[in-house]
This record gives sequence, C-alpha cells and structure tokens, in this order.
Amino acid sequence: MKKLIFVLIVLAAAGWSHAGNGLRGEPDEDLNAVKITNGPVVENITDTTAVIAWSTNVNAGTVLHYGTDPKHLDMKAGMPWGGLTHRVNLKDLLPGTIYYYQAESPKAQGTGSTAQAPKSSFKTKDGATCVSACT
Repeated sequence: MKKLIFVLIVLAAAGWSHAGNGLRGEPDEDLNAVKITNGPVVENITDTTAVIAWSTNVNAGTVLHYGTDPKHLDMKAGMPWGGLTHRVNLKDLLPGTIYYYQAESPKAQGTGSTAQAPKSSFKTKDGATCVSACT
C-alpha cells in the first residue's frame, strides 16, 4: 500500500495527470500550450499606421487579423517567424477610422497549439488639417 501511494505522489509531483489521459504516462497537453501572457496592446497610432504587440509563454507565430467590421476581420498581417514577443506594424490605414483586431499566436514550439486573444479595437488619428493654405 505504501508503495502505491508513493508512486501516485511522484506522478502528481511530476505534472502527470490522469484527467483525460488516464495513467498512460502522457503529460497533460494544457500544461505546455501557448498562452498570451501580456497584451495585445496598441503601442503607437498615427492617422495611417498602428503597432500592435503581445507576448506569449513559449515561442509561437505572429498573426493579426484586422478590419473595419468586427464580424469580418478580412485583413491579415504578421511576421514570418515566431518568438516570445510579437509586434505587428499596420500601415496604409484610413484616418479617423475604427479598426477591430484579434491577435493570434499559432504553431507553438513543442505543442503546435494556438492562442487567440479576444477581439479589440483602436481608432486611427484624424488626418492632418491645414491651418493656413495647403499646397
């Protein structure tokens, strides 16, 4: 009886779980899944650009879905490589416009899992106005 209790304590301390996997010796996948640990935050906004950044607990991809309709984020920006810190530069935006976005970090190193932040929004600054004659 003491030997069985010791084995169960050792398995629990090693992060093994019987939930979902039984006692087959497989680690619980949720322990290693990618998670967004900070952000996403809008770091800089101009009339035609914005920078969105976030961090993850493991190396993962960098994808930002965005658009002017919260139900149709039909534009996409990202980086060709992954990391722990993710930063996307958006350009050619319309002045004075509300943009909706959703950050995603797919293909996490070691697990292949994906983290997705809730949808959020920002508004670009209004376009420049001329105080005197514009040329």
